[in-house]
Amino acid sequence: MGFSEAYNEALRFLRVRFLSEAEMRGKLTRKGIDGRLADAVVGRLKEERLLDDCRLARSVYRYYRQKEQYGHRYICNKLRQRHLPIPADAEPGDEYETACRLLRRRFGEETPDIRKISRFLAYRGFSGAVIRAVTETYFP
Repeated sequence: MGFSEAYNEALRFLRVRFLSEAEMRGKLTRKGIDGRLADAVVGRLKEERLLDDCRLARSVYRYYRQKEQYGHRYICNKLRQRHLPIPADAEPGDEYETACRLLRRRFGEETPDIRKISRFLAYRGFSGAVIRAVTETYFP
């Protein structure tokens, strides 16, 4: 396979969704494209700004923050899974308020068991301090 075929294959991958450099290399390798050729294609895509890990990381972080369903740790873990850097300007924000709104949406007027709340928030990536503060609010 030549450069132009590999490049066209990469463009087909980008039609579906934006990818990190590592994700693109992995997809090209799984298609049977040689490592050097994959590196050349990735280099060209970076020059054309079709691949930009920092921009993608900021976009993914902002997407998850706007959903208001996840804590900072969860979002950072999602970025790591996609081989993206943690944006330097990524701030957890007010996770306490986010966690409280999330619990009100999830449980409504029901007052669930403290362990259930803790597990729910921990799974969503909220820090131990936030979980402790929220459970103290629900269970004074």
